[in-house]
This record gives sequence, C-alpha cells and structure tokens, in this order.
Amino acid sequence: MPILQAIDRRAARYGLVLVLCILSVIAIDLITNELNTTRFFWDFALYYDMAEFGLIGNDYLWAPFVYRFATPLIAGLMSDALSLSVLASFQVIAGFCAVVQLFLVFVLAEHVGARLAHGLVAAAVVALSLYNIKFLIFDVSRPDHLAYPLMVIAVLALFRRNIVACVAVSCVGLLVREFLIIPPAILVLMLAREYWQTRSWTAVGWLVFVCVSVSLFVIVPRALIPIQGSGQYIDPINDPDSLSVLWNAPLSKRRDVNLLFNLLSYTLPLLVLLTVGRIRRAWRALAGYRLFLVVYTVLVLVLAMYGGTDIWRFMSYLFIPQIIVLVIVLRDDVDTAEVLYMLAVVAIYNKIGQDIPNVHGPYLDFYGGYDNRINAATLARLFELAVYIFGAVLLRALLMLSRRGWRLGRSTAAG
Repeated sequence: MPILQAIDRRAARYGLVLVLCILSVIAIDLITNELNTTRFFWDFALYYDMAEFGLIGNDYLWAPFVYRFATPLIAGLMSDALSLSVLASFQVIAGFCAVVQLFLVFVLAEHVGARLAHGLVAAAVVALSLYNIKFLIFDVSRPDHLAYPLMVIAVLALFRRNIVACVAVSCVGLLVREFLIIPPAILVLMLAREYWQTRSWTAVGWLVFVCVSVSLFVIVPRALIPIQGSGQYIDPINDPDSLSVLWNAPLSKRRDVNLLFNLLSYTLPLLVLLTVGRIRRAWRALAGYRLFLVVYTVLVLVLAMYGGTDIWRFMSYLFIPQIIVLVIVLRDDVDTAEVLYMLAVVAIYNKIGQDIPNVHGPYLDFYGGYDNRINAATLARLFELAVYIFGAVLLRALLMLSRRGWRLGRSTAAG
C-alpha cells in the first residue's frame, strides 16, 4: 500500500509539472511573433527545403544544415501523413519539444535532488531563456528544439551509466544537432579514466563501442549525402581554406568578447544568486559532478567558438550545467525574494514579452553577441547585466537588514 501511495504521489507530481509546462509554452507562444520568411534568406529556407523535398534528388543541399536532417524529415513526414503544411508541421514539433524539454529539465533537477519547488524554478529558468523556447517558437524550423530533450535524455543515461542508451540517443541526436557529441565525448573520458585506474578490458570494449558508433554517425552522412555548397564555419573537406579559422577565431578579440558576453548573459540566473559563501558550499556539494560540469562547459565553449556566427544559440546548450548548479544553490536556503527577483530579471533580460525583430540589424542586436559584432547595443546589454547583478547584491543587503531589524525588534519587545 505505501508503494502504491508513493507511485500515486509521483504520478500526481509529474502530472502537475506537465500541465505547468504546457501552460508555460502556450503563454510564451501567445506573446511571440513569427519569423517573416519572405524578407530574408536565412537557415530556415534550407530546413524548409529539406522538409518539402527530402534528401534524394534534392539539388539544394548545403552543409552543415543537411547533416541536421532529422527534424526537417520528421516535419516532412508529418506534413504528408497529416495533410499539414510544412510550417504547421514545424510548429507542432516546436510546441511538443518545448513542453518535453521543460518537463525533462524538471526530471534532471529532480535527479540532482531538487524538491518540487526548486525543480519548477529550474524549468522556469529554461522557459525564460530566449533561445531555449521563445526563439524556437519564432523560428520553428531550427533543429534545436528536438536537440534539447535528446541532450537531457543522453545526460541522464550518462549519469545512470546506461552506456547503450547514452550512445544511442547521442547518435540520433547527431542527426539533429552537432552538440549531441558532448555526452559520448564525456563518456569516452570517463571510460578512459576507468581503464587507467582499473586496467579493465571491459572499459576498453565500451570505449571502442562508443568511438565506433559515434564516428559512424558523424562520418557516414558527410560521406554519402551530396551537397551543393558549404556554409560551415570550419569545413576541411569542402573548403580547406576554412582551417585557418582554427587559429583565427580565438585570436579575434571581438569574437572572444562576444563569447564571454554570451556566457555571462546565459548564466545570468546563477550570477544573480551566487555569493562567495554559496559558491564554496556549492563546490563541495557538487563533488560528484565536477568533472562532468567542467568538461561539458568547456566542450560547449569550444563548439561555440567554432560553430559559426550565432554564438547566442550555441550558448543555450549550457542549460544542463546551469540547471545542476542552480538546484544545488537553491538548496542553500535562498530567500524567496531572491528567487523571484532572479526570475523577473531573466524574463526582462531575455525580452520574453517583446517581439523579435524581423529587420536584420535590430534582429542581430536584440540579444547581442552575434559573431564579432560589437556596437552600442552590446555596451547597453553589458550595462544591463551589471545593473541586474548590482540589484541582486542590493536586495540581499536589504533582506539582511530586514532580518536584523526583525530580530532587534523581537529582542526589544522581549526586554
């Protein structure tokens, strides 16, 4: 009987979370405009083309977009099977994946030890991140909305040492977005360390399995799918000259500044809540996750550096380590006022209530940190970040004074 009661409570909790996730996505959808696909020729055109015409006999396939064919092909199959327009199919995928992403963020937070309230805060942080939800409702053709849930599933499988599941999900994810290379890359490091410590040939066998499986899903599509051109930032096969980016990109001070700017912007929820004491306590509490967090973050930064111009979208894959650290920090008796302040500034900074511009210049400056573009909008955004962080410090000071005043009042009354 106690087991059945526990199952009922768990089902009720997950049911509540799912409903809240659905309502959150609907709310964001209602205040989000649509991309004007007739004004510009951006990535979306290539994804729509794949959805409509597929890969076979299509003379309009470009790298690296063609290697992310899973989402467009799913949209195309839905369009044919359900008699929907390609746009409507992408919209269904975007909405469904947004809900699944938020729900899985809660599951990840719960895995780290979050209570219901803290898990909901973690999901809210992701919901209020511009590029995890709102942007993918604005531009529904992007593959990231499917990549985010797959990333959470692969990471959870990694934490549970389910190697087959982690590799399988990551391999499928590599046909969606290149960032799914991260879980198997971390798995390789873990298995290599295990072999170094134990000299276990089982670890070697798993290591070979991971490397071969992932390599096939990286190499085969690039070897078999004919392309008409490449817009890839680094493409040694189709554009050997692009190898110069390997050393030129990190040497670009403007790109380095934007990489740092996007890192600070995405981790704003943590920057608002962290103090020296909380950092120390979180570091101790994260003992079992430190290697994962460091390696994952480094890999995201490397992929962001060499991934192309949209650094803002690449940085959104830091949602995994941010949620893990956030849950640990929230367990440190963070005042409710601080949490509400954090959620408010994240929503404001990410401009959740505003329309995303359909004009090129304002579109690039809407969030800031695009490629090596630095202008007055960049400085304004950095100032905005500083104001919000200062506001958090001021709020903590006021809360401390309030608590001291309350204790002093009680002491005086008692005397």
